[in-house]
Amino acid sequence: MSIDKELSDELRQVADSMQCPPELYGRVRQSYQHYVKEKRGRSPMKKRMLAGIAAVAILIPSAAFATSYLADDIFGSSSTIEQKGGTQEDYQEIEGMLQAAKGKLTEDEFKEYMELTKQLMVLKLKITDENGVSHEEKLTQKEQKQFEQLASKLSPYFEKINETVKP
Repeated sequence: MSIDKELSDELRQVADSMQCPPELYGRVRQSYQHYVKEKRGRSPMKKRMLAGIAAVAILIPSAAFATSYLADDIFGSSSTIEQKGGTQEDYQEIEGMLQAAKGKLTEDEFKEYMELTKQLMVLKLKITDENGVSHEEKLTQKEQKQFEQLASKLSPYFEKINETVKP
């Protein structure tokens, strides 16, 4: 027989022959009942988990609304487009186009693209009436030339954004 088995048997025999005082049983029972009562309540980990989930549920949507629109850099706000006969959907479409450009262009390209787009939109807003109709005849010769130059400078960016550039 191994020494571990012999030791285990000997300890078991000694433990069986021992008598525990009755107050020890009472203290053990009381301690166990206290442990069970604490366990029935929610654990602190569950409370933290629920608080974390609630915080995430509140913060993520508010962070999404707090981000600035790229179109605001060009127009100032969506009300500028609405004054010129546009709609909120038009504004969102422009924002989507700018977000796509930001994702597909390098940082330097995007900065130049935004600057050129701002200049082009200033001219576009100038020729657009409150019904959303463009009147290119409102531009001077110099402004028409500038409009054409901006459109030609933006053309490669539009191709890259729309992935029509041939490798």
